Amino acid sequence: MVREVTPDLRILLVEVTQKCNASCDHCGSRCDIHSAEVLTAEDILGVFRDVRDNIGTDVMINITGGEPLMRRDLFDIMGQAHDMGFDWGMVTNGSMIDDNIIEKMRSAGMRTITISLDGLAHTHETIRHLPGSFERIMKSLKKLKDAAFLDCVQVTFTSNRKNYREFPKLYERLEQIGIDSVRTSIIDPIGRACDHSELLMGREEIRFMMDFANRVNAAGRMPVIWGCPHFLGDKLENRHFFCFAGIYAASILYNGDIFVCPNVPRRPELIQGNIKTERFSEVWKNGYDYFRHRVLPEKCETCKYRDDCAGDSLHTFDFDRKAPNFCYKEIFDVNIGKYENWLKKHYGSVEITEISPDEPAPAIYIEPGAYEEIKSYFHMGVRHPLSMFEQQMGLVGFKVDGDYIVRYAFPSVIEAKAADLAVFTPGTLSHARKQTAIIKRNVMHSDWADMPGNDRLRFLGFIHSHPMQEELCYSVGDEIIHKSLYKKFGDYIGLLVNPEHDLIGAYVGGDDIVQGNLKIVNVGD
Repeated sequence: MVREVTPDLRILLVEVTQKCNASCDHCGSRCDIHSAEVLTAEDILGVFRDVRDNIGTDVMINITGGEPLMRRDLFDIMGQAHDMGFDWGMVTNGSMIDDNIIEKMRSAGMRTITISLDGLAHTHETIRHLPGSFERIMKSLKKLKDAAFLDCVQVTFTSNRKNYREFPKLYERLEQIGIDSVRTSIIDPIGRACDHSELLMGREEIRFMMDFANRVNAAGRMPVIWGCPHFLGDKLENRHFFCFAGIYAASILYNGDIFVCPNVPRRPELIQGNIKTERFSEVWKNGYDYFRHRVLPEKCETCKYRDDCAGDSLHTFDFDRKAPNFCYKEIFDVNIGKYENWLKKHYGSVEITEISPDEPAPAIYIEPGAYEEIKSYFHMGVRHPLSMFEQQMGLVGFKVDGDYIVRYAFPSVIEAKAADLAVFTPGTLSHARKQTAIIKRNVMHSDWADMPGNDRLRFLGFIHSHPMQEELCYSVGDEIIHKSLYKKFGDYIGLLVNPEHDLIGAYVGGDDIVQGNLKIVNVGD
């Protein structure tokens, strides 16, 4: 399949320098303070005059780097671009902004700004190696909003395994300042991020970010805008994907090379020319053939997402293998059929006992190891001294296609135990978090290390007993706890047991709690 589109230059990214006062762990260009600055002011202005005369001034100029504010003549150049009729904006790490810089922005006709923040203070400053920068940036954001000359004040957040849990708290602070939006994206294995594989995200971390974005956007709060990097299917509401490289977007690199998105691998065969020897407008009109007549990889031809994804973004494309490094289908499209086939292969023979509700609901699979722990702890099927008071266990597992897989169960702390009463305290949740962390840390060193899903393990919920209740149902207190934990974690399941009568049931959902479709996996002979 060849995907052909009509080019229409909308964004011109200009890499005015590769010098940067930061040394970010995820920088796609590996910029630092020693990086080069090659283009003269006249080189850059010559491109703007060419675009004005031969393409038009509807093109948005996006200044990037390196750190653009390290270029001393930046505002002289962009003031002239503004006088030519161009709107322009800038992506910056924000650490060099002060009152003088803000006034220069205003005078040069700047319209938009995007400032990078990658977590709360300690995390952000550790990732970017810029001590003391977090609070300076927060103050600058407030000053930029108060100055009121920009069409858009935006923060960009590159999510990784170290910072993604901090995003909701950072979002709250940014919302209080009143910025216009947050643009978030996923860390990709490009540039310096290739040296920090511990930061790369898995399915559940990405899902956490998308769920949060969906919730705040649906509530009409400060928008969370996803960057263009990847096709994310229906996991993100209102997600429309298209890789703009060479079609709606072009760039001038720090050395004058005419290119596409600066994050795309800068391979010689992809460079379209150089402004020192060629006119940009002519290259735009007659070049970029690879990007405008893109042939999809063979593995993509039979994919059900082919027309929507089109081989995904080029910035994470492996041009040697001719295949995408990021594949939505491989990351998210794991279905229960595949999971059950794996169970049969791993255990030889399995039997699934289904305890179905009257209405369709998400399924909760309890794997054999976890079920043995549950049966033993609650003394299922017998009247035992320890089973006659309420007890509780925590559940650890992962999700597949909206269904839950319970892989591990551990004893949980509750207080004031009685036959029909137990008290859930802050210590209960704290203990559960610690136990979950221990399981996640130790599992990769166990005999179960190679089990699919271990890279996505997380706390799923609790299972507790109602020894006096022969028709299992939540109490009022259970519903309050369930809804509170669902709100805290963005997801939660609750299981109930009557030990003596060997009864077990499940509850799922948030505002509307429903009975879950419980599936107990038994090992066959």
